[in-house]
Amino acid sequence: MTKHYQRGDAGVAMVVVMVAMMIGFLWHGGMGHGGDRAGHLSTASEAVKSPLDTLDEAYARGEIGREEYLRKREDLMRR
Repeated sequence: MTKHYQRGDAGVAMVVVMVAMMIGFLWHGGMGHGGDRAGHLSTASEAVKSPLDTLDEAYARGEIGREEYLRKREDLMRR
């Protein structure tokens, strides 16, 4: 025997499925792809950065001036 749906039953079912899918997407996005969360693993390139690379990036971002960059770079090259 098949059930004859009333007019609003299919719409309610669709809303329930859509809400479940949104919750799933939000949960997955929040747990697995959030920037600097505790479970976030760094990539190999981040783990192998040298102090000179970090200094170059700071200079490129404008966090330090040219004189400070050259002085620190010279100090790092002596090591």
